[in-house]
Amino acid sequence: MNPSNSLIRLTDLSENTAPRLPVALCLDVSGSMNGVPLEELNRGIAAFFDSLRVNPLASRSAEVSITLFSGEPELALDFTALKRVTDAPQIETAEGSTNLAGGVNTALDALDRCRRDMRAAGVDHYKPFLVIMSDGSPNVGDHEQAARRVRQLEDQRRIVVFPIGVGDAVDMDVLSLFSKRGALHLKGLNFAAFFEWLSRSVGAVSSSNVGDTVSLPKEGMDDWLEY
Repeated sequence: MNPSNSLIRLTDLSENTAPRLPVALCLDVSGSMNGVPLEELNRGIAAFFDSLRVNPLASRSAEVSITLFSGEPELALDFTALKRVTDAPQIETAEGSTNLAGGVNTALDALDRCRRDMRAAGVDHYKPFLVIMSDGSPNVGDHEQAARRVRQLEDQRRIVVFPIGVGDAVDMDVLSLFSKRGALHLKGLNFAAFFEWLSRSVGAVSSSNVGDTVSLPKEGMDDWLEY
């Protein structure tokens, strides 16, 4: 982060001291996501940001990062105040291999920096959300090492993980390594329904006190979850 961005970050944290809920989106943009899947994913991301903005509590608390992974991971959006994101980021291309490990590690590194920023500013935070979406099988990097890193955070109750499989070619066994609850399968290409449910979950957490046990909403899950 360059010095000017660091100053903006510290200013935002000092002006809005509401507890934050970091939401890290780690998204597969390998070649198999090209075409309609990518279009639907972009629609879902836009719906997510729109839903967060209309919830007063979520709009003050939610901070979203977006990590894209194909051959190389890319932090397309670092954690920042929602007011700084004027337009929902849209993914232009999907190509290359599936570097799931690189994507997850990049997302977790960004989350570590986010936690340090909040700690330095004296701002509390809820347990972060990590969403991992993939439609294939990793063929680059050490996904088992990345899974161990995520599971350790989950075991320490420092993160809530949502591994989401997309399509018929996804390796659900690999995705299930990333959470003790296993992986969930998206119904068709219902990204928008998933992100709508995720925004309601952010709203439920941001209306609670830090440290409370919060049940995520069951309403809307049938719209995106394939049982």
